[in-house]
Amino acid sequence: MLKKTLVVILSLMLLLPSTSVFAAGDQPSAWSKDTIQRGIDLGIVPERLQSNYADPITREEFAELLVNVAFKKLEMVERSYEWTKEMVLEKVTIDQPFEDTDLDHVKLAYIIGSVNGTSDTTFSPDTYITREQAAQMLMNTIHKSSILLYATKEEMGYSDYNQIGEWAKPAVSAAYTLGLMQGSNGQFMPRKHITREQAIVTIIRVLDYAKYITLQLRGDITAYAWFDDLTYNVGKDYVYVSYEDKGELSHSNKELRNIWFRTPLTSSASYDHEQAIVLYAFHSNLLNRYYTWISQAALKGEGAKVDYGYMIVETFTEDYILKFTLKDNPGYFNALAGHVYGYPKVEIDPKPIN
Repeated sequence: MLKKTLVVILSLMLLLPSTSVFAAGDQPSAWSKDTIQRGIDLGIVPERLQSNYADPITREEFAELLVNVAFKKLEMVERSYEWTKEMVLEKVTIDQPFEDTDLDHVKLAYIIGSVNGTSDTTFSPDTYITREQAAQMLMNTIHKSSILLYATKEEMGYSDYNQIGEWAKPAVSAAYTLGLMQGSNGQFMPRKHITREQAIVTIIRVLDYAKYITLQLRGDITAYAWFDDLTYNVGKDYVYVSYEDKGELSHSNKELRNIWFRTPLTSSASYDHEQAIVLYAFHSNLLNRYYTWISQAALKGEGAKVDYGYMIVETFTEDYILKFTLKDNPGYFNALAGHVYGYPKVEIDPKPIN
């Protein structure tokens, strides 16, 4: 009888939401408490950030929150084959890793484009971040698949707008539109350090208001997990894609064959797996359905080089099946707003490079 009673009690405990007892004298503010609790329950807020809520947050700590919310959003997508953190670290190589940190979540934050280094070789993990830096890290992560609009200076109404760095204005504007960061008392306070509790609340807003439905390499290049025969090299301004023939029918091969024979462009042609990768694996970036520079060359087994405005793409190079070289433009590339990039927005109009 005692054993049955214990089983019932344990079962009821599993059905109840987890609760966290905030330490006396170390509680978050009333406005943030419920949201922080939710972040803890969802596993987004690590234990080491469940205290000292009024302290400023470091680059490394904020990077972990960003990575956790990005992969939580991927978990929520109903797909049978999805990226895990471990898969990304296995498939993606950072060509020039940081010398001052080897933390996996910093590597992941760099891979998905949330962060850059403070130099080519340093990350400065313990440096506190400002509110404008936080806005940029947020938008670096989620801009491609969120409906991105830039609020005007007048719409935001910040009395300290002119204190926002020019480099940060696209991010601050987009974060305002998405409801992620909207300042207080008519000010954005761009150079004030963002606190732990402010950062956590902002991250949970990402969960609620922003889209992140596929993994983005360096923030711009969509990479689907089911392309299991592809590996990636990333640097600050590029993503290079390699095809690895495993000598067996890969998951990618099976999926692409279905697409190949269902699509008018290729339905009557003999199947070629490497051509299929170029034609269909990165469709949201290459826009082969609308622009034919790359698709026409691929069907002939030839390489192409095309300028997309925000990046240059090369196919079938000597070392890689695809090379994406990203340009240092202000603003962001956005797919859901009609394939536009920049600040202010410009429509993509690909041009071949001879």
